[in-house]
Amino acid sequence: MTNKKMLLATVILSTLGFSSVSAYADAPIPGAGDVSSTFLEWSGFAKVIPGNDIVITGARSGAVEDGVLTVKGDGTFETKTPIILESRLYWDQGSGSKTAGDLFATNWTVDADGITATWGANSTAGMDIKMTDIASGTELTSTAGANGVSTVTLSVNSVSPTSAAPLNPLEPLVVNANVLATVA
Repeated sequence: MTNKKMLLATVILSTLGFSSVSAYADAPIPGAGDVSSTFLEWSGFAKVIPGNDIVITGARSGAVEDGVLTVKGDGTFETKTPIILESRLYWDQGSGSKTAGDLFATNWTVDADGITATWGANSTAGMDIKMTDIASGTELTSTAGANGVSTVTLSVNSVSPTSAAPLNPLEPLVVNANVLATVA
């Protein structure tokens, strides 16, 4: 760096105020070669199995989108981005193939296999995963859920830490559930 550039950088830092710089005086200075990383994942598959006369879609009759989780190092997590589902009539409107039509009120539950989680090589023992329809505040289980509604906004969370240690927080946490929309 040239002397003029160094002087300019010093002047700019000085104008920001000594107190704001000194507030971070105890912060460590990263060493050469220090690296931080994050793992990203994109995946997808056709997720919906239509019934005879109803079908589940995403918001506004679109595709069912994945949700996003905020995961803590102890295995607790909460929904950052919920999943919106709609139940719609499903019939042939004269085109020769069935399509999603108007919204249709159904009862929403989770299938008998419940809600599962995988966290790479980490154990998920001790997690107590709950799925809730944010709109109604109703928890979905295999025997009960949001009833008589055409749209649910689903979140999942676990406030119970895993009972295993040590944990590798770099592993992706994936929560799976098969949600059912049943005509009453």
